[in-house]
Amino acid sequence: MAEQKQGLAAKFLKWMIAKHPDALFALIRRVRPNLALGADGPVFITRFADVQEALSRPDIFNVTYAPMMDRSVGPFMLGRDCTEINQRHKGIMRAFMRMEDLPAIRQKVRSLANASVEKQLYNQNQIDVVSTLSRLVPIQWTGEYFGFPGPDLASMFRWSRATQYDMFHNLDKDPKVHQDNIDAGQEMRAYLTQLLPQRREQLKNGAPLDEMFSRLLKSHFDDSIGFADERIITNMMGTLVGVGGIETTSAGIVQLLEQLFKRPKILKEAIDVAYSDDDHLMYRYCWEALRFNPINPFVVRQCRTDYRIAKGSLRAATVKAGSTVLISTRSAMRDGLQLPAPSSFAIDRPESVYLHLGYGMHTCLGDQISRIQVPEIVRRILQIRGVRPAAEIDYAGGRFRSVIRSPTTRPPEGRLASNAP
Repeated sequence: MAEQKQGLAAKFLKWMIAKHPDALFALIRRVRPNLALGADGPVFITRFADVQEALSRPDIFNVTYAPMMDRSVGPFMLGRDCTEINQRHKGIMRAFMRMEDLPAIRQKVRSLANASVEKQLYNQNQIDVVSTLSRLVPIQWTGEYFGFPGPDLASMFRWSRATQYDMFHNLDKDPKVHQDNIDAGQEMRAYLTQLLPQRREQLKNGAPLDEMFSRLLKSHFDDSIGFADERIITNMMGTLVGVGGIETTSAGIVQLLEQLFKRPKILKEAIDVAYSDDDHLMYRYCWEALRFNPINPFVVRQCRTDYRIAKGSLRAATVKAGSTVLISTRSAMRDGLQLPAPSSFAIDRPESVYLHLGYGMHTCLGDQISRIQVPEIVRRILQIRGVRPAAEIDYAGGRFRSVIRSPTTRPPEGRLASNAP
């Protein structure tokens, strides 16, 4: 009977997280902000300050990705806390993702989005945003900027979904999902193992290549650094999994658009900004809209040793070693102790309140890129005359679909319509 009750409680909790996460997190924040569900249940961390504290202690709260990553892409920085693989490899990859690349990245994303939208709208009045924009553009851009185009787009789409779904969303440990991830990793490695000597030969013959893959191959790493060809290949695979962030980028675009469409006055403001040259303001509208429906409700960590969270406060709680910890960045971004009027849409909030790209050691490696890529794709969508959703987002089966349309069949030059899964 006790086990049956626990099973029902777990199902109810899962349903609340899926259907009414903000109501659930608001209750937890008010009643017990650092809530342990029984002796074996997960621990919810919901207050902004406590979320930052937990994400600042990777030595205590460890990532859980390694078992899914190691058999797919190999030992990778995202699956390693406080290790040389994390610190050194992240440093190397950051060094080759140059800040001076950002203006060119913006123009490339803008160009790809324009081309995709105009192609779709030429003879129809709606666009499938996911397949033709929010996933397609990041994959095309990853191929060009990182030098990892894949054998074809279909393979890149499949590899992206298989790896990210298992590594970051397969909480039930579905063996089929895990096997798809392993297969995708093996196929990626085989492809890059063939591409690497070809690219090296091109560089040897004077080809003027300057994408990330070529930058790595043109460099000479001492053996003591441990960044030989096998490590280069693993980190190139990681550009699809965790740097380009195809699936998370796509989800973010669709979910923030949904929030804009729910607010006609805000939508009109955002459309006006989309036609302006104010890139930062466009980013502000996107990041604030995404705060109301972030990509993930929480990040999962494993507690390595007993730890007192929020020590010295009335909400202090001991997180036991071995506990699964659900660190809710979604809840943190709705915490009224940190954000004034958290239920209101405000574009003048401090940058520090947004946790879309993580916090601390595991801040997204491609954070600067995401701040460009997402707003540029959204900008192009908002430039569609009369743009509106054709249906609500369908999240069935772990995927989502959402369509936006325009009342005009052939949009005037510079105007678009769109459809988003």
